[in-house]
Amino acid sequence: MIKVSVIMPVYNSEKHLKTALESILKQTLKEIEIICIDDGSTDASVQILQEYQKRDDRIIIAKQNHSNAGTARNYGMEIATGKYYSFLDSDDYFVPQMLEKAYLNAEDQQADLVIFDGEYFVDELRSAYDSADFLAETLIPDGAGFDNKKKLPYIMNISNPAPWNKLFLSKFIKKNQIKFQECRRGNDLFFVEMALVLAEKIGVVKENLVYYRTGNGMSLQGTVSESPDYFISILSDIRAELKKRKMFDEVEKSFKSLCLDNCIYNLDNVASPSSLEKLYGVIKEYAFKEFEILDSFEKDYYNPYLYQEYLFVKEHSLLEYCMERYRKKCKRNTVKKYLFPFEKVGKDSRIILYGGGRVGRSFYDQIRKNRYCILESWADKKVKEYDSFPLMFPEQVNWHKSDYIVVAIEKRHVAAEIINNIHEAYAVPYEKIIWEDPVL
Repeated sequence: MIKVSVIMPVYNSEKHLKTALESILKQTLKEIEIICIDDGSTDASVQILQEYQKRDDRIIIAKQNHSNAGTARNYGMEIATGKYYSFLDSDDYFVPQMLEKAYLNAEDQQADLVIFDGEYFVDELRSAYDSADFLAETLIPDGAGFDNKKKLPYIMNISNPAPWNKLFLSKFIKKNQIKFQECRRGNDLFFVEMALVLAEKIGVVKENLVYYRTGNGMSLQGTVSESPDYFISILSDIRAELKKRKMFDEVEKSFKSLCLDNCIYNLDNVASPSSLEKLYGVIKEYAFKEFEILDSFEKDYYNPYLYQEYLFVKEHSLLEYCMERYRKKCKRNTVKKYLFPFEKVGKDSRIILYGGGRVGRSFYDQIRKNRYCILESWADKKVKEYDSFPLMFPEQVNWHKSDYIVVAIEKRHVAAEIINNIHEAYAVPYEKIIWEDPVL
């Protein structure tokens, strides 16, 4: 029995294709088929696929004339035989336990779809960084899954509109006749949002199971400027489909957040000056009115940042927007360096490190290089391993087997919440918990 059909569009992916294939073949879930749809590649992608097919007969190669990823994914679903669909990209990297953990959650929760967490990276996995885009935990109930018959207030905003951090029950997709739109960009937006709305039970795995590559100019993500207002027609299609299925009123608030989120995201990511000028005008003069964002209120949105961005665009010229965007870009591009709190932690102390993100990794590298103190345990809710050092869930840590707990978090308010949780949940005295602003 095929438990999961992995569907992967491939187009001129020779640079990263081997890495992606290796990560699929290393999956701990073995009852899978790997359907690779070549979308008319002109590089060595097909030869690489054929090479790997000789090594593993679970790989199925199908071909189509160059079209788009949406067409390829629909084709893949037509020939897939698995109980679940997984849609993966040919330039990404997947944790070996990804499919198994998503599959077990789906079976346990009897879910129509499962969402799991992940990280973004540019070139090396060591540079990976977390993001709330994958899984907005603050918008969903606690636990490994939830009933979605009565839709969450922000059901369309609980995850990014991408299929690669989700697992879909094939029977559910077929029953509801959900397909990817056959367009060059944004073909997954319609598919994912309709699946989120139509699913009656959603599973959740709060672990980083996929690494998504950014900054790839050959990917569709890297071609925003070619059709900057593409998403507006897709949002209109989603609205029309929701109204056709008599579900729009139930999710209208969430849909409005989705629309504004897409407007701000695309403004932030379009590079061409002419495309930005066009998009700014379309959003300001058409999209805000079309999707009833004009005269809305901050309380209408799951993220106050969206509303503040809307007000700025509404009240400022394109030149003023460009100046503000440049200021933010300079601030984002400033490379931050983090310093371990050496003055507060005595040499040769035994410590527990909390936080597996950029700050935690920097702290780990510093104390390892300097052999300053003894790392007893390292805790994080999502990260599993760094530099072969295993990270533990907070509930697995013996919090009293150390001299200090060092909280490796940049934001003060987040660190304060973690400190209180450690103190209250594990009875650790506040004086043993160390945090100071790590930014140099």
